[in-house]
Amino acid sequence: MSQFLSSNELFINVKNPPQWNPRKSYYEQDIDVLDFYLEEKRKITEGITIGGYYIHPWLYWHMNFFKTPIPTKNKQEVIMNPPLDDNFLYVVESYQEAEEKALGIALFGARGVIKSTILTSLTTWLNTSKPNGTTSIVGGSDPDLKAISSLMQTAFNNIHPAMFIPQLISAWDSRVQLGIKEKDGFKMPYSNVSIINADKGSDKESEKGAGLSPVGWIGDEFGKYSIKKILQSALPSFKTPYGAKLVHVLAGTSGNKELSKDAKDILSDPAAFDLLMTNWDRLDRNIPEEAITWERSKKDSFSIFMPGQMSYRLPVPKIPQTLGEFLNMSDDALKEININVTDWVNASKFIQDKNASFKKLEDQEKNRMYYPLEIADIFLTESANPFPTAVIDRHIRRLEDEGRTGKDIDIFKNAEGKNKAEFITKKRAAVSHGGGEADAPIVLFGELPELPPARHIFVSGLDDYKLDLSDTDSLGAFYVIKRRNLEPNQPCETIAASYVARPYNHRDLHATCEKMIETWDAECNMESADISFVQHLDLKGKAMKLLTPAFSFSTTISNKQSKLNSRYGVYPTAANKAYMFNLLIDFCKEEHVIDIDDDGNQVIRYGVEFIDDIDLLKEMMAFKKGGNFDRITAFMHALALARELDKKGIAPIDRRHDQLRKDQMKNRPKTQRTVFTSRTNRKVF
Repeated sequence: MSQFLSSNELFINVKNPPQWNPRKSYYEQDIDVLDFYLEEKRKITEGITIGGYYIHPWLYWHMNFFKTPIPTKNKQEVIMNPPLDDNFLYVVESYQEAEEKALGIALFGARGVIKSTILTSLTTWLNTSKPNGTTSIVGGSDPDLKAISSLMQTAFNNIHPAMFIPQLISAWDSRVQLGIKEKDGFKMPYSNVSIINADKGSDKESEKGAGLSPVGWIGDEFGKYSIKKILQSALPSFKTPYGAKLVHVLAGTSGNKELSKDAKDILSDPAAFDLLMTNWDRLDRNIPEEAITWERSKKDSFSIFMPGQMSYRLPVPKIPQTLGEFLNMSDDALKEININVTDWVNASKFIQDKNASFKKLEDQEKNRMYYPLEIADIFLTESANPFPTAVIDRHIRRLEDEGRTGKDIDIFKNAEGKNKAEFITKKRAAVSHGGGEADAPIVLFGELPELPPARHIFVSGLDDYKLDLSDTDSLGAFYVIKRRNLEPNQPCETIAASYVARPYNHRDLHATCEKMIETWDAECNMESADISFVQHLDLKGKAMKLLTPAFSFSTTISNKQSKLNSRYGVYPTAANKAYMFNLLIDFCKEEHVIDIDDDGNQVIRYGVEFIDDIDLLKEMMAFKKGGNFDRITAFMHALALARELDKKGIAPIDRRHDQLRKDQMKNRPKTQRTVFTSRTNRKVF
């Protein structure tokens, strides 16, 4: 028996391994040679345990048999086994967890984390270790796919001769087939790689999904193209009665000109696509606390985050360690395995200093999205987002962790005429609404007033849609907000309730908005060009009572008074829209000192942190110029009205006291009555 069969060490650490003769066939090799490499084949299919640590078969393959171009200190590339680093270990451990849970993984984050190398390593391992199957690689551009196919060609052609499988088909831009061709020309296929450009050829998603007998599925640079339907059509082919037959892998880098809508949907709701969530303990392992630049989330909300500190494009070299040191395991065998580990402290400092060095916001944001320090940074695009996305992302996670997501209700009046909330199970309208009906609930934040409060404590804003047809992505959005400085520690406006929907009948939307205005006595500001809600209220004689008279911000932003084009609301001139949007940005970024901590430091909250509506916050995160953002529009209309009331010095008016006084006057003798006159508080701005 060969002396090597009992060896449980890495192939690269074996001294003088048996030599495979590439000029001989498999059956002509010496028996000791066959035995040795059959054991190595077992290791790349089953893995091994060294010093108490399980080396996954893909990890074993990567360290021992995978070959790829590696840059050296003299700036030349050498085709060799890649050194193990914490980037790859983080990915392969996540892959192993996904394998155990019958899920996939979505790697997304920094540029320069050797994504293409990782995907190539995975593909060559799958197609060498798993016969009779296909690995599908889906991409959205030829350059991205060619980068992988080029690395794959290098890896397959430079593999150890004992693991080498000839290529029957070598169309590196579309299909590679491994197998053996007999002398008589008979072909025995072993495995296939299918390379698919999703933006070319057939439009049928089912034709771009998984191939026959899939053993691997990779979506490369999935932030750049429409991948959702392709993935959804492929997912069923991954399932068996015994669990998933493969781990589907999505990979992408932040910093795209525009992040595709599909990518936003997948990254925002990984569970819907059978994806593993970030294991925060794994990500934080061995990182000094001061170098952790992201916040953990108790709620599963992101798959595998690849932070900027891991990038090889930074001038901060990784630190050599042994695997035993990295894993905090003392076994001597693990000390024989080397690993390069991110210098988290210096990498974090470099990125933060670089961000601070940029004078222009767009330059800083470009660096942040190339080297994200937190998950919020990956949602940035080259179209600058004016909202404070990092603050918003942290706030969203805090709201989710604390369960402050609002209550789904409908409003009705009881027998005594008091407002009551009824909890309902309608689904909230999606942030990225794809069109169609959306019969959603009212979302309540705080308490529902049993009787209408004093007028002008609350105001509201409406962004209506213009067509009853549901083939557009527009929603009706309505917000009730409470004016600022009416209570301690409430230095800016807060949301009382929201309603974002597209019910089957347009009039149902208007009826709900009407009910909400009356519940909070929240005068409504809307675009004056949208007349359908006005018509709805005119039929009931309520328009004058519930809607804000027409006004313009022209006197604020111009020397000329703008002509009012309607009886109610704000006319959507470019100047008016710009004024309201800038007002919203200032609201979000304004800092408020709300407390002093035990060390005497000011506790500061940004205005946006007073918003508890997660869907509105997500719209702000996804904002891009020219897009359709119904929640933002409705909220800024309400905010603009609140600020106009502040500017005019209009204080809340309790109409209930007025009515009580009128009732008392009626019951007095005529000789005791006094006539009161006052100027109305209803003003045309």
